[in-house]
Amino acid sequence: MKAIILAAGKGTRLNPLTKYRPKHLLPIAGKTLLERIIIELKKAGVEEIGLIVGYMKDEIQRMIGDGSKYKVKINYIVQEAQLGTAHAIKMAEKYVDNERFIVVYGDITVNSEIILKAINRHEETNAATTIVSTEVEDPWNYGVLDVDQDGMLVNIVEKPERGMEPSRQINAGIYVMEGGKIFNAINRTSISKRGEYEITDTFKELIKNGERITVCKIPGKWWKDVGRPWDLLEANEGEMSKMEYNGKVLIGLGSVIGDGCIINPPVIIGAESKIGCKSIIGPYTYIGDRVEVGFGSKILGSIVMDDTVIMNNVEIGYSIIASNCIIEGDVKFEYEAKDGGKVKMRIKGVDVDTGRDRMGSVVGDYSFIGCGSIIAPGTTIHPNSIIPRRRLIYFDVDGIL
Repeated sequence: MKAIILAAGKGTRLNPLTKYRPKHLLPIAGKTLLERIIIELKKAGVEEIGLIVGYMKDEIQRMIGDGSKYKVKINYIVQEAQLGTAHAIKMAEKYVDNERFIVVYGDITVNSEIILKAINRHEETNAATTIVSTEVEDPWNYGVLDVDQDGMLVNIVEKPERGMEPSRQINAGIYVMEGGKIFNAINRTSISKRGEYEITDTFKELIKNGERITVCKIPGKWWKDVGRPWDLLEANEGEMSKMEYNGKVLIGLGSVIGDGCIINPPVIIGAESKIGCKSIIGPYTYIGDRVEVGFGSKILGSIVMDDTVIMNNVEIGYSIIASNCIIEGDVKFEYEAKDGGKVKMRIKGVDVDTGRDRMGSVVGDYSFIGCGSIIAPGTTIHPNSIIPRRRLIYFDVDGIL
């Protein structure tokens, strides 16, 4: 059975991390999100994968290649205009040749056991499509499923008004589909008010024509929709909590740990990185390749991407630092709200409650933060920004102060 991964979108809610990379190449515990999906599909027995690509497709192809390093065969399918999920799936019609196939959204965490469970459920029910669902506390942010007592889909409501959702079961972004039936339904799907061909409308079209859509309910611990910066931190922590990482310190080839360092596992440090003497790293911290951390610095619950320099006595907590940044000495990233409440971040011009007691900052690529500066919780520093020395930053920064 073939699979397709939807990896064409830009991921605007993950700004500033997606200016120089597609969201699917963001790191989680040392591997990109897209790599993790490919690995789990391979574990489930899938060896042919179609990647639906668009935004920064060359970067994806450079990273993933032909799939041989994952022992799968990758076929690239370009979606020039992002016109919705149904449109993206339609792009794979010739590739899957109307046979049964698997669909996985490229911005979620998956595992092979869930994929196999979905395939088994699909075969048992002889449905046109199987939707994997999970229960969440905030269903109004997702496509919410109305399911009958036999586990069949009655209706799907996209981002309903809070309190009006039919259940807490949401569309988790994994499907098993019968090619002929789903492509015929997509062909009958009208463009939505948002100007997209919505897969939820395609599901309604299937039901209207008497086809059955079964729902495969699974526990929520394995699943994360990586749509916002704090989701990336939580996915990183979740992955590092697994047995293969928990309690371990993994250090890449050529990396050097200075005298007197304290490494609190789980911690992953990439290749050719240098951790200065008496620094404290972790837990739940990923440091990429060729990163330099100076004397006496502290990095907790964070992601630091490749080729970034962090100088002496820097304190970073629950933050994401992108590639090629320079953070001078004595900079402090605060991560708890002054009022003791949940930290908020500004996403696409709107203040959003992260739901987290501890959330630091997101620093975009090629940024510079001067010595002695203090960065308030929930701050976004956009790529190519320059913050002079000894500044208190309590607002988002986009450019040179």
